[in-house]
Amino acid sequence: MAQPANQRSTQSSTVSDRLVALTKTAQFYWWLGHVVVLVCGTLYYLKRPFGWQVANWYYTKAYLGALMSYTIVIYKTYGPPQLNLVFLHRLVVDENVEYLLLACLWLFLRPIMVTLLPFVVFSLFHVITYTRSSIIPVLFPNITYEIQRARQAEQDGSAPAFLSVPARLSKYMGDWSSKYYSPALREVGVWEVAVIGAWIVLGAITFQTPLLAPPMYFQFLRMRYLLSAPTRAAFRTVRAFLDKSLTPPTAHSAVPGVVTDIYIRARDFLSRFAQTMENPAAQPQQQQG
Repeated sequence: MAQPANQRSTQSSTVSDRLVALTKTAQFYWWLGHVVVLVCGTLYYLKRPFGWQVANWYYTKAYLGALMSYTIVIYKTYGPPQLNLVFLHRLVVDENVEYLLLACLWLFLRPIMVTLLPFVVFSLFHVITYTRSSIIPVLFPNITYEIQRARQAEQDGSAPAFLSVPARLSKYMGDWSSKYYSPALREVGVWEVAVIGAWIVLGAITFQTPLLAPPMYFQFLRMRYLLSAPTRAAFRTVRAFLDKSLTPPTAHSAVPGVVTDIYIRARDFLSRFAQTMENPAAQPQQQQG
């Protein structure tokens, strides 16, 4: 297989030239923001058992990294702010805007341990993707050609092509990301619905979190439910688990009847509310009937 012309031109430039060119792009700083989230978020969870004061420094820096990344991607997508309803609507339905606002909320509240994990998981996959697609090729420009040659050999059924260590690393990162990305999104959805939702409600009841935190977070979940299939699937997963745990005939005999009744009422109310969100015209039609 002949080496592409653009690959040869990339090799003719020096590593420093390619790195300088890379750092002039907004996407590089988007990646840096996610690196900050990943590193500081990981250090936060490692240090949290040994004291909250030092750990909270990493918590704050992680959310500052998230604000940096989400602000860059939003600006690159929409450009400068515009004072019109069309622009506002585009922002409202953008998940990057939703997570930017959520990161602002968690940053300005007292640290809540469970809230950072979804951002760390998202950043992990963003860091992997950009590293293998942009960072590694800048440092080792041959790997693109190597991987293409290896794929061609697989398609032709010939002997496996030799891959250098950087090329094998890039291939492994791509395979790992493809394998675990969708399962990770499902688990993050369940975490956002069940763990964070329950945590902040409990925190509000015990006055550990502001009373405004639950309604603001549930507004976020409402938008995610409307716009995200993984979030809707997470709600169904949580409901199936609670139905099995709290309602007959699968509920444990130790579950009080009053708990089952309260759960069923709350579940049915939320189900009707979800149906209304999915079909806003349904409620007026029912009232007219």
